Amino acid sequence: MVTALAACTRSMGDAEYRALLTRAHEELTAKQARLDSVYRLGSYERYDYDQTTGEIVFSDHGVPKIVADIQFVGSTSTISDTWLWAWDNPTVEPAMKAEVRRVRDFGREHGIRRLTNAKWAADEVDGWEMTSISAQVLQAEGAYRAPHENGATFLLFKNVRWADPSQRADPGARPGANP
Repeated sequence: MVTALAACTRSMGDAEYRALLTRAHEELTAKQARLDSVYRLGSYERYDYDQTTGEIVFSDHGVPKIVADIQFVGSTSTISDTWLWAWDNPTVEPAMKAEVRRVRDFGREHGIRRLTNAKWAADEVDGWEMTSISAQVLQAEGAYRAPHENGATFLLFKNVRWADPSQRADPGARPGANP
């Protein structure tokens, strides 16, 4: 995929793009570690997201534990081996892809074709890369990869919080606060 990466980033320059991607990845990794530390997102038996409410809920035994506002970034397909931006996906509700259009605008401004081409050859790593850049541009608190039968949907989190504030694992932790 290095040649595809080079072809998609010529306007910005490969070194600049790689630096942007590295920074975005490092920032998202730190945010994810914080979310895991405070909310233990990987420990819940299920999650459900709802485009109507714009929320994802993590729960155990039918009891909501964590709630976050979401924004769809895009999805990978294992059938076509492609990435599709949420802003071009007709199955994503307009409100759930409104913010990610700012990522497309950022791509136009900086000549990053991967951020402006609606669909292109990709794998899961590409999905995380686009999600990392999106998280940085949109100042998200974290991200989630929701797997499905033919790939995965990538989401950003904002306003992460306990469903019931009395369930907080660490009384000193401040839900939604940045480290």
